[in-house]
Amino acid sequence: MDDRLPAQRDEILEEEARFADEQYARHEGDFAINQFMFDKYAHPVRWWDWREQSARLMGDLAGKEVLDFGCGMGEESTYFAKLGARVTAIDISPKGVEMTQERAAYNGLGDRVQALVMAADPTEFEDKSFQVIHGLGILHHVGLEPGLLEVKRLLAPGGVGVFLEPMGNSSLLEKIKYDLLGKKLDLEATDHERPITLAELEPLKNQFDSLEVYPYHLFFRVRRFLPKALHQTLRKLDYYLLKLIPPLKHFAGAVVLKVRAA
Repeated sequence: MDDRLPAQRDEILEEEARFADEQYARHEGDFAINQFMFDKYAHPVRWWDWREQSARLMGDLAGKEVLDFGCGMGEESTYFAKLGARVTAIDISPKGVEMTQERAAYNGLGDRVQALVMAADPTEFEDKSFQVIHGLGILHHVGLEPGLLEVKRLLAPGGVGVFLEPMGNSSLLEKIKYDLLGKKLDLEATDHERPITLAELEPLKNQFDSLEVYPYHLFFRVRRFLPKALHQTLRKLDYYLLKLIPPLKHFAGAVVLKVRAA
Protein backbone atom coordinates (compact mmCIF):
# COMPACT_ATOMS: atom_id res chain seq x y z
CA MET A 1 0.00 0.00 0.00
CA ASP A 2 1.24 3.48 -0.83
CA ASP A 3 2.19 5.21 2.44
CA ARG A 4 1.08 8.53 0.96
CA LEU A 5 -2.55 7.47 0.63
CA PRO A 6 -3.68 8.29 4.21
CA ALA A 7 -2.06 11.74 3.96
CA GLN A 8 -3.62 12.31 0.56
CA ARG A 9 -7.01 11.29 1.90
CA ASP A 10 -6.69 13.69 4.84
CA GLU A 11 -5.70 16.49 2.48
CA ILE A 12 -8.73 15.82 0.28
CA LEU A 13 -11.06 15.77 3.30
CA GLU A 14 -9.63 19.05 4.56
CA GLU A 15 -10.12 20.65 1.14
CA GLU A 16 -13.69 19.37 0.93
CA ALA A 17 -14.40 20.64 4.46
CA ARG A 18 -13.04 24.11 3.66
CA PHE A 19 -15.10 24.27 0.48
CA ALA A 20 -18.26 23.23 2.33
CA ASP A 21 -17.61 25.65 5.21
CA GLU A 22 -17.43 28.54 2.76
CA GLN A 23 -20.65 27.51 1.04
CA TYR A 24 -22.60 26.97 4.27
CA ALA A 25 -21.43 30.19 5.94
CA ARG A 26 -23.44 32.15 3.36
CA HIS A 27 -26.65 30.83 4.94
CA GLU A 28 -25.79 31.10 8.61
CA GLY A 29 -28.67 32.33 10.78
CA ASP A 30 -31.43 31.16 8.42
CA PHE A 31 -32.73 28.26 10.53
CA ALA A 32 -36.51 28.36 10.12
CA ILE A 33 -38.08 25.23 8.65
CA ASN A 34 -38.96 25.65 5.00
CA GLN A 35 -42.57 24.48 5.07
CA PHE A 36 -42.70 23.89 1.33
CA MET A 37 -39.69 21.57 1.50
CA PHE A 38 -40.84 19.90 4.71
CA ASP A 39 -44.17 19.02 3.10
CA LYS A 40 -42.31 17.04 0.45
CA TYR A 41 -41.12 14.67 3.18
CA ALA A 42 -44.25 14.81 5.32
CA HIS A 43 -46.78 14.25 2.51
CA PRO A 44 -45.03 12.66 -0.48
CA VAL A 45 -47.44 12.07 -3.37
CA ARG A 46 -45.67 13.38 -6.49
CA TRP A 47 -43.22 10.76 -7.65
CA TRP A 48 -41.87 13.05 -10.36
CA ASP A 49 -40.24 15.05 -7.53
CA TRP A 50 -37.11 13.17 -6.48
CA ARG A 51 -37.32 14.36 -2.86
CA GLU A 52 -40.87 13.07 -2.54
CA GLN A 53 -39.77 9.81 -4.10
CA SER A 54 -36.98 9.56 -1.54
CA ALA A 55 -39.46 10.19 1.27
CA ARG A 56 -41.70 7.40 -0.02
CA LEU A 57 -38.76 5.02 -0.18
CA MET A 58 -37.64 5.81 3.37
CA GLY A 59 -41.13 5.18 4.72
CA ASP A 60 -42.44 6.16 8.16
CA LEU A 61 -39.57 7.58 10.20
CA ALA A 62 -41.35 7.86 13.55
CA GLY A 63 -39.29 6.19 16.26
CA LYS A 64 -36.54 5.16 13.83
CA GLU A 65 -32.79 5.55 14.30
CA VAL A 66 -31.82 7.61 11.23
CA LEU A 67 -28.36 8.54 10.01
CA ASP A 68 -28.14 11.66 7.84
CA PHE A 69 -25.03 10.66 5.92
CA GLY A 70 -23.41 13.96 4.95
CA CYS A 71 -25.93 16.30 6.56
CA GLY A 72 -24.80 19.58 5.03
CA MET A 73 -26.54 22.42 6.85
CA GLY A 74 -29.02 20.08 8.51
CA GLU A 75 -32.27 20.87 6.72
CA GLU A 76 -33.15 17.21 6.15
CA SER A 77 -31.98 16.23 9.63
CA THR A 78 -34.47 18.71 11.06
CA TYR A 79 -37.28 17.48 8.81
CA PHE A 80 -36.65 13.86 9.84
CA ALA A 81 -36.60 14.80 13.53
CA LYS A 82 -39.87 16.69 13.12
CA LEU A 83 -41.31 13.52 11.59
CA GLY A 84 -40.42 11.62 14.76
CA ALA A 85 -37.00 10.14 14.00
CA ARG A 86 -33.99 10.07 16.31
CA VAL A 87 -31.39 11.57 14.01
CA THR A 88 -27.63 11.25 13.99
CA ALA A 89 -26.15 13.69 11.49
CA ILE A 90 -22.56 13.63 10.26
CA ASP A 91 -20.52 15.85 7.98
CA ILE A 92 -16.85 16.71 7.49
CA SER A 93 -17.72 20.41 7.60
CA PRO A 94 -17.53 21.85 11.13
CA LYS A 95 -19.67 24.77 9.99
CA GLY A 96 -22.31 22.42 8.61
CA VAL A 97 -22.42 20.41 11.82
CA GLU A 98 -22.66 23.59 13.91
CA MET A 99 -25.52 24.85 11.76
CA THR A 100 -27.29 21.48 11.89
CA GLN A 101 -27.35 21.51 15.69
CA GLU A 102 -28.37 25.18 15.79
CA ARG A 103 -31.14 24.55 13.27
CA ALA A 104 -32.51 21.65 15.30
CA ALA A 105 -32.42 23.70 18.52
CA TYR A 106 -34.06 26.71 16.84
CA ASN A 107 -36.98 24.49 15.82
CA GLY A 108 -37.34 22.82 19.22
CA LEU A 109 -35.79 19.56 18.07
CA GLY A 110 -32.36 19.75 19.67
CA ASP A 111 -33.02 16.64 21.78
CA ARG A 112 -33.76 14.58 18.64
CA VAL A 113 -30.70 15.53 16.57
CA GLN A 114 -27.09 14.73 17.36
CA ALA A 115 -24.68 16.30 14.86
CA LEU A 116 -21.06 15.17 14.65
CA VAL A 117 -18.00 16.12 12.61
CA MET A 118 -17.11 12.81 10.99
CA ALA A 119 -15.98 11.36 7.67
CA ALA A 120 -18.43 9.10 5.85
CA ASP A 121 -15.85 6.49 4.85
CA PRO A 122 -15.38 5.01 7.31
CA THR A 123 -17.61 6.31 10.08
CA GLU A 124 -16.98 5.65 13.76
CA PHE A 125 -20.28 3.87 14.46
CA GLU A 126 -20.80 0.24 15.40
CA ASP A 127 -22.17 -2.28 12.92
CA LYS A 128 -25.94 -2.33 12.37
CA SER A 129 -26.51 0.97 14.19
CA PHE A 130 -29.27 2.48 12.03
CA GLN A 131 -32.65 1.54 10.61
CA VAL A 132 -32.59 4.25 7.94
CA ILE A 133 -29.66 6.01 6.27
CA HIS A 134 -30.25 9.06 4.10
CA GLY A 135 -27.80 10.87 1.87
CA LEU A 136 -28.26 13.88 -0.40
CA GLY A 137 -25.32 14.27 -2.77
CA ILE A 138 -22.79 12.40 -0.63
CA LEU A 139 -21.88 9.19 -2.48
CA HIS A 140 -20.37 11.04 -5.43
CA HIS A 141 -17.99 12.68 -2.95
CA VAL A 142 -16.82 9.62 -1.01
CA GLY A 143 -17.08 7.17 -3.91
CA LEU A 144 -20.01 4.90 -4.72
CA GLU A 145 -18.44 1.60 -3.70
CA PRO A 146 -16.79 2.64 -0.41
CA GLY A 147 -19.84 4.72 0.50
CA LEU A 148 -22.37 1.93 -0.07
CA LEU A 149 -20.20 -0.70 1.62
CA GLU A 150 -20.09 1.50 4.71
CA VAL A 151 -23.87 1.87 4.48
CA LYS A 152 -24.16 -1.92 4.32
CA ARG A 153 -22.12 -2.21 7.51
CA LEU A 154 -24.19 0.38 9.35
CA LEU A 155 -27.68 -0.79 8.39
CA ALA A 156 -29.62 -2.97 10.81
CA PRO A 157 -31.24 -6.10 9.30
CA GLY A 158 -34.07 -5.00 7.02
CA GLY A 159 -32.91 -1.38 7.21
CA VAL A 160 -32.97 0.90 4.17
CA GLY A 161 -30.63 3.46 2.70
CA VAL A 162 -31.91 6.14 0.31
CA PHE A 163 -29.60 8.43 -1.64
CA LEU A 164 -30.16 11.30 -4.07
CA GLU A 165 -27.17 11.68 -6.37
CA PRO A 166 -26.02 13.40 -9.55
CA MET A 167 -25.49 10.92 -12.37
CA GLY A 168 -23.15 11.20 -15.34
CA ASN A 169 -23.44 8.25 -17.70
CA SER A 170 -22.95 10.35 -20.84
CA SER A 171 -19.44 11.81 -21.08
CA LEU A 172 -20.65 14.18 -23.80
CA LEU A 173 -23.42 15.63 -21.65
CA GLU A 174 -21.06 15.95 -18.69
CA LYS A 175 -18.58 17.87 -20.84
CA ILE A 176 -21.33 20.20 -22.06
CA LYS A 177 -22.61 20.68 -18.52
CA TYR A 178 -19.30 21.57 -16.93
CA ASP A 179 -17.14 22.93 -19.74
CA LEU A 180 -19.71 24.88 -21.73
CA LEU A 181 -22.55 25.63 -19.29
CA GLY A 182 -20.82 25.48 -15.92
CA LYS A 183 -20.75 29.23 -15.34
CA LYS A 184 -24.26 29.80 -16.64
CA LEU A 185 -25.60 26.99 -14.44
CA ASP A 186 -23.59 28.33 -11.47
CA LEU A 187 -22.07 24.89 -10.87
CA GLU A 188 -19.69 24.79 -7.94
CA ALA A 189 -17.74 21.63 -7.23
CA THR A 190 -14.39 20.42 -5.93
CA ASP A 191 -11.91 18.52 -8.04
CA HIS A 192 -12.62 15.31 -6.12
CA GLU A 193 -16.34 14.79 -6.72
CA ARG A 194 -17.62 12.81 -9.68
CA PRO A 195 -21.20 11.92 -10.68
CA ILE A 196 -21.98 8.24 -10.32
CA THR A 197 -22.82 5.96 -13.24
CA LEU A 198 -25.20 3.05 -13.78
CA ALA A 199 -22.27 0.80 -14.67
CA GLU A 200 -20.79 1.35 -11.19
CA LEU A 201 -24.01 0.17 -9.58
CA GLU A 202 -24.14 -3.23 -11.24
CA PRO A 203 -21.41 -4.99 -9.21
CA LEU A 204 -22.83 -3.60 -5.96
CA LYS A 205 -26.27 -5.16 -6.35
CA ASN A 206 -25.18 -8.41 -4.72
CA GLN A 207 -24.12 -6.54 -1.56
CA PHE A 208 -27.74 -5.89 -0.57
CA ASP A 209 -31.03 -7.70 -0.33
CA SER A 210 -32.22 -5.24 -2.98
CA LEU A 211 -30.94 -2.19 -4.84
CA GLU A 212 -33.51 -0.01 -6.64
CA VAL A 213 -32.66 2.70 -9.17
CA TYR A 214 -34.93 5.64 -10.03
CA PRO A 215 -33.46 7.95 -12.72
CA TYR A 216 -34.38 11.66 -12.84
CA HIS A 217 -33.60 14.94 -14.60
CA LEU A 218 -33.46 14.85 -18.37
CA PHE A 219 -34.72 18.30 -19.30
CA PHE A 220 -34.98 19.49 -15.70
CA ARG A 221 -31.21 20.04 -15.57
CA VAL A 222 -31.66 23.18 -17.77
CA ARG A 223 -34.41 24.65 -15.59
CA ARG A 224 -32.32 27.73 -14.78
CA PHE A 225 -32.76 28.89 -18.35
CA LEU A 226 -36.55 28.63 -18.13
CA PRO A 227 -39.35 30.35 -16.16
CA LYS A 228 -40.18 28.76 -12.79
CA ALA A 229 -43.72 28.22 -14.02
CA LEU A 230 -42.35 25.48 -16.29
CA HIS A 231 -40.29 23.62 -13.68
CA GLN A 232 -43.08 21.33 -12.52
CA THR A 233 -43.91 20.48 -16.13
CA LEU A 234 -40.28 19.59 -16.77
CA ARG A 235 -40.24 17.27 -13.74
CA LYS A 236 -43.35 15.49 -14.96
CA LEU A 237 -42.08 15.25 -18.53
CA ASP A 238 -38.79 13.74 -17.34
CA TYR A 239 -40.49 11.28 -15.02
CA TYR A 240 -42.91 9.90 -17.60
CA LEU A 241 -40.37 9.80 -20.42
CA LEU A 242 -37.99 7.80 -18.21
CA LYS A 243 -40.79 5.40 -17.27
CA LEU A 244 -42.01 4.94 -20.84
CA ILE A 245 -38.57 4.76 -22.49
CA PRO A 246 -36.17 3.06 -20.02
CA PRO A 247 -33.05 3.43 -22.25
CA LEU A 248 -33.27 7.20 -21.68
CA LYS A 249 -31.92 6.60 -18.17
CA HIS A 250 -28.46 6.70 -19.75
CA PHE A 251 -28.99 10.45 -20.25
CA ALA A 252 -30.53 11.17 -16.85
CA GLY A 253 -28.73 13.73 -14.74
CA ALA A 254 -29.72 12.40 -11.34
CA VAL A 255 -30.79 9.24 -9.58
CA VAL A 256 -32.50 8.10 -6.40
CA LEU A 257 -31.11 4.87 -4.99
CA LYS A 258 -32.69 2.61 -2.41
CA VAL A 259 -30.78 -0.23 -0.82
CA ARG A 260 -32.18 -2.73 1.67
CA ALA A 261 -30.05 -4.71 4.08
CA ALA A 262 -30.55 -8.46 4.30
